[in-house]
Parts: sequence; structure tokens; C-alpha cells
Amino acid sequence: MCTLFNLGCKLNQYEGYCLQKVLTNEAPVVIVNTCCVTAQAEQKSRKKFHRVLKHYPDKKVVVTGCACILHPEDYVQAHRIIDPVERTHLIANIFPKPPRSRYFLKIQDGCTEPCTYCIVSIIRNHLFSRPIADIIDEIRWAHKHAYKEVVMVGANIGLYGADTGTSLSQLLSELKTIHDLPRIRLSSIEPRFITRSMIDIMKDLPLCRHFHIPIQSGDDEVLSEMGRAYRNRELRERIHLLANVFPDCAIGCDIIVGFPGEGDDNFQNTGKLIDDLPITHVHVFPYSPRPQTRAFRLGDPISLQMKKARLWDLKRRVVKKNLQFRQRLIGHDLEVIIVQSAPVCIGLSDNYIQLELDRSLDQGKLAKARVVKVESSRTYGTVIRAEHSV
Repeated sequence: MCTLFNLGCKLNQYEGYCLQKVLTNEAPVVIVNTCCVTAQAEQKSRKKFHRVLKHYPDKKVVVTGCACILHPEDYVQAHRIIDPVERTHLIANIFPKPPRSRYFLKIQDGCTEPCTYCIVSIIRNHLFSRPIADIIDEIRWAHKHAYKEVVMVGANIGLYGADTGTSLSQLLSELKTIHDLPRIRLSSIEPRFITRSMIDIMKDLPLCRHFHIPIQSGDDEVLSEMGRAYRNRELRERIHLLANVFPDCAIGCDIIVGFPGEGDDNFQNTGKLIDDLPITHVHVFPYSPRPQTRAFRLGDPISLQMKKARLWDLKRRVVKKNLQFRQRLIGHDLEVIIVQSAPVCIGLSDNYIQLELDRSLDQGKLAKARVVKVESSRTYGTVIRAEHSV
């Protein structure tokens, strides 16, 4: 028996489920898969580790993930720490079977982007791209095991193939060879990898109309200090391109507020970018200084109160835009995958709308549903057809 606690990103989740499958036949084990992308994530990882030690005294506690690599001294009570090299070796050729409706599939690992605030490129700095043939085999395996959606994940999926002479565009193009390809969703993708040529390939696939883009700021001065390889104008061009090619697509973004040196004018440039673009979702994070990063030397001069005020400012803007986005879809039919059967049946559309459905369907199944009602935080749909006739 192997118990798993996953913290952090979708890549972490995939690796955690792989390790669980590897270790399931060993003596009773608990895996804590840690994260350190922010100070809060690191704190949650430590808390989870100590709770596991307390509640599972008779089991071996295995720790992996980024936080235990950044601060191994916090996890000395673990029976075993699995570092990235060992983890990669252990999960090679392992296809997990996660207890969820959608299948997260790791296509690459590692990030070498020069972002001054980010600890990920320090912890996961070795690029590794899986062979295209292996990825296709795993997609076929996931489809055989009834997963109707595959989410491609990695530390920075835009860097897929940078170490092997291939590319994300080439991988996506090769997916066309798969018979009865399930719908494909991309996880977070950096703005600079959104090119016209890649979009031309994506539009010929059963690709989910959902793009999550870590823009981080809409101000050129702040973007420069962050070490980001684009500016406000390029963000506008690429996001408009996506919206024009994929009608009714959902566009989410990550934004950091309170980066050192971000004044009111800098912040307003970010707010205006959000207002002007067809952005439907946003994850806003207060700046968190991370030791070992280049931005750490800048300190943390902006107060937590100011960070929170800016965070809620942006969230309020996007709440209005999200409501308008969903209202436009009333009367539209959407293909949904059932992500929850009870107590309310919820289907997730390809463009990232959670529909509360008027009848119960089995988790993981597909359905076609019509959007019939939209409220501030809820969207309702009526089932038109179930999976066998979708």
C-alpha cells in the first residue's frame, strides 16, 4: 500500500502518480511530493511532511519534489529522499493511472529561462525531452484506459525538444498519426513559444480551446527586471492571434504583483493589459522573494498590504471578464468531460468552463451539453447527448 500526497504543479502530480505505482508493492509507504515555487508552497510542503510523520508513524515516509531538494535539512526525518536523477530513473517507462478524469502526461522536464524571480530554473535546470514515439505510446495507453483528455505537462513545455533537436510543433504535428486521438490540452505555455506556425498545427488537432500563459506583468520595465523575453506589444499580438484563430477560447494567465520596483504606473499597465485582452481566467501571486534567485538581492520593498490590494484589483477585473465570457456562450453546445458525478454532476468543457449538469453521468465520460444559465460563479448546462452518441 502506497499513500500519496501531491503538492504543486501538474508535472509534480504526474511524477507523484508514477512513483506511487513504482512503490506500491513495497512495505507501507507514504510519499510526500513537495513544491517550492513560492514561499507559501514551501511552507505547505513542510507542514504536510510533519503531519504525515505524525499521522503515519508506522509507515516509511518518502519525500521527493522541489522543496526537499532546495532545503534537504527540513526533511532529515524522512526515511528516503528521492532526488530528480533517481526519480527520472525510477519512473522511466511507467504509465500511471491517476484517479481522475483527465490524464496528465509529462512530455519534458527542465527550464533554462533566465527569469530573475524563479527558483524552478535552479532546481529543475536539466532539460529532458521524452522521445515522440514514447509520448505517442502513452497517449494510446491512456486512450485504451478510457481517458478522454490528455493534458501535456512539463516544467516548460515550450522547451520541448530543445535538447534533442525536435520541437513542440513537431510533437504536435506527429500526434495527427494517432487514430481516434483523445482531446489534447496544453498546460502552461510561455508567450514566446506561441507562434503562427505552431498555431497552424494546433488548429488541425482536437486541441482544447484553452491556453494558460504566464505573462507575469504587462509593464515593459517590470518585464525587463524579471528577465522575461517579451514586452507588452508582443503579449497583445500573440493573445489576439490565439483568440482570432480559436473562437470562444479560454485564455488564462499568471501574474506576479508587488515585484521590487513595481510602482503604481507599472501596475496600471498590467491592469490595462488585462482590460484590453480577451483574458478569461487569472492566477495572481504576490511576489515571493526566493533565496538563490537573482531578484533576491532587490529585497522585498513593497508591503504585503499593497500586494494584496493589487492582487484583488486584478482578480475583480477578471471576474467581470469571465462572467461576460460565459454569458456569451448561453445557447451554445459544448463537449464536456465529467470531472465530478456527485453531489452535483460537473462537466469540464474544452474551453475550461465547469458546467453543472441536469443529470448524473459517470466520471470520465464525455457528453454534449448546452449552456442554459450563467451566474456570477456558476454555469449550468443541460445534457444533449451522452458519450455513446457524442
